[in-house]
Amino acid sequence: MASKRDYYEVLGLSREASETEIKKAYRRLAREHHPDANPGDTGAEDRFKELTEAYEVLSNTQARQAYDTYGHQVPRGAGGAPGGDPFGGFQDIFETFFGDRFGESGFGSFFGGTGARTPSRGGDAEVEIELALREAASETEREVKVQIVKDCSVCSGAGGTETRQCDTCGGAGAVRTVRQSLLGQMVSTQACPTCSGRGRIIVVECENCRGSGRVAEVVTRRIQLPAGIEDGMSLRVTGGGHAGERGAPAGDLYVRVKVKEDAELMRDGDDLIHRMRVNFVEAALGAETEVPALDGSRAVRIEPGTQPGATLTLRGEGMPRLRRRGRGDLKVVVDVMVPTRLSGEQQELLRRFEEISGEETYNNGGGESFFDRLRSVFR
Repeated sequence: MASKRDYYEVLGLSREASETEIKKAYRRLAREHHPDANPGDTGAEDRFKELTEAYEVLSNTQARQAYDTYGHQVPRGAGGAPGGDPFGGFQDIFETFFGDRFGESGFGSFFGGTGARTPSRGGDAEVEIELALREAASETEREVKVQIVKDCSVCSGAGGTETRQCDTCGGAGAVRTVRQSLLGQMVSTQACPTCSGRGRIIVVECENCRGSGRVAEVVTRRIQLPAGIEDGMSLRVTGGGHAGERGAPAGDLYVRVKVKEDAELMRDGDDLIHRMRVNFVEAALGAETEVPALDGSRAVRIEPGTQPGATLTLRGEGMPRLRRRGRGDLKVVVDVMVPTRLSGEQQELLRRFEEISGEETYNNGGGESFFDRLRSVFR
């Protein structure tokens, strides 16, 4: 069996890396090595699993402390590594003098309270979905693949294919300690040191999970995306994240949405903006034309004398309002094209036009300036 790589090496970090640096490195590498981003690469899934395992350990303060001390050979009860007790190690020494989880359970553990640590909820997972603008305009369903830590399906999370009841705790997973003090009898409860709080002893270790009871797997989920969803939004799938400890709830899955830019339509909230190019003759004389919409095209009329930056508004032709009724508008901004290559005859015609034109030819009635018209397009 090939030896495991150092977790810090896997994430490309030094041993002094902060929690933020660990999180950033994992997110960057996870996107780079995700199986979806590497079609045909049979090693992508293994690299992704290795990254996730390294992150699971280094992002947990106690597991990281145990790993820094023991490396991959973390003894049971020495830390939060797979198969270990995340409250072992130095905390066992603390408990010897002050009882179980003094900082977590307060004084209750000294005077008969259970003081037992509640199994931790699973960590959250994150995945990104990319949509075209027109896809975001209607309710749609997409499949995503996400790497999560699950209870081992071979041993059902027990860590072994054969187990027996722990003799120390009688299967309860916790032991009670009675101490005499000046204040009287003090009773505390703590995780069983023999079975690390599992209640059972592994007789035959599970080869699938190597005794940890958990494995990293790529699962496929179908995600329902509401009409009108915007770029940068996230959807939460409750319980879609990593498995929790010993029956604790799983974490959540956060689906981050990326809406790609469209070549013809620009989004501004619930509204859409289209830049329509017309030549100066069409703008002067008027014309009938079509503009792109979310589902095909729409006919519009350019009125004679239309100015650059003028806006035509098509009501209700924009994006659906997210989880509300109605839609935004489609705003068509007129961009008048000025000819750049003229023949001699065309130049002569324009000179003649200029000779017979007066100030009244260009008088727009004292309307808004070009920048005022353009500014009014955006909210």
